[in-house]
Amino acid sequence: MIISGQFNDSLAPIMDGVAVTAQNYAYWLNKKYSPSFAIGPKVPGYKDSQENILRFASVPLQRKGPYRLGLPSIDRSFNTKIETIPFDIVHAHCPFVSGSYAQTLAKKRNIPLVATFHSKYRDDFARWLPLDTPLDQLIKLIVQFYDNADAVWVPNEAIIDTLRSYGYKGPVEYVPNGSDIAAREGENREELVREGKKILSADDRSPLLLYVGQHRWVKNIRRIIEALKILHDMDMDFQMRFVGNGNDLPEMMNLVRKLGLTEKVRFIGPIYNREALRAIYGAADLFLFPSLYDNASLATREAAGLYLPTAFIEGATTANGIIDGVNGFLSLDTSEAFADRIRRILTDREALTLAGEGAYRDLYKSWEVIAGLVYDKYSQLIEEFKFTKLKKIS
Repeated sequence: MIISGQFNDSLAPIMDGVAVTAQNYAYWLNKKYSPSFAIGPKVPGYKDSQENILRFASVPLQRKGPYRLGLPSIDRSFNTKIETIPFDIVHAHCPFVSGSYAQTLAKKRNIPLVATFHSKYRDDFARWLPLDTPLDQLIKLIVQFYDNADAVWVPNEAIIDTLRSYGYKGPVEYVPNGSDIAAREGENREELVREGKKILSADDRSPLLLYVGQHRWVKNIRRIIEALKILHDMDMDFQMRFVGNGNDLPEMMNLVRKLGLTEKVRFIGPIYNREALRAIYGAADLFLFPSLYDNASLATREAAGLYLPTAFIEGATTANGIIDGVNGFLSLDTSEAFADRIRRILTDREALTLAGEGAYRDLYKSWEVIAGLVYDKYSQLIEEFKFTKLKKIS
């Protein structure tokens, strides 16, 4: 039996991709193999429905927005609880507060630390730290964190180049993300579509376009809105639904109003219920994800589980492994090109169906399957760690 901890600086209700990953690791490892705990900051007013969630004290990270600054080291009740858990391995899903705590715990317990590189941290820092010297210093600290881990994983092989560009030279393993959202054998597809369109307040007359994720300009959402304006001016028939939340949501809504798109474009807000999310993916015709920022989008894998193909930007990290028209669609990163690609996709239903089937075949993997892979890797790492300790003693 292997007892593991999944440490991250965000958990539900902050449903970004890394939070979803950490919680699904804990859920499926705990369900199929042995105890695993998802560990992150407390969120006032939120009550966990998942077992084996441990929370530490936190304060708001910013006046607006969902993220919080964790304070695990000074939370006595949290530390008392941690002391009672005989971890065999700890897994840091970010290199900051929770990752530092996991690293300290691993050293104290003399157990291995796995660290997954999920995000383009330089891009994050550059938005509020324009000077190169302090930015480079922060990146060096991040690289040191991964240097000190016993195993470094990435959820997308294309991310390895980003990590190398930061200066990390050690070994890296590719461990893909999964999805808990998928089509079910024998289910009534028409009923699923009706339910999804009801949730989205969508009709049956127009093709349904969908985005699910954080509402931040860094996700290249302006590209979607500007492309929709071009399609609207061409009298193209469509309806667009944005699902999620984020700091830039008010500005996005204002832009949609300014461009005269309010009749075709609606912002639904976050949907936390996984069955409801499954229904909306099942109801949509095309998923739009033009982000150049993301490393390994979970939303596109969730869409693939419902045979819903995604329109990506050519060269984006998230587009790694995508073959245009086979398991997704690719576009140049201009509003005109993105609009034209959407137009051509929606006018070829056969191509849309084939790409959806390819997306399911190539992108979808269940979290249950991924958990088995992770458990095997944990087992191997623990044995290697024990062998290394014995060699040092002898």
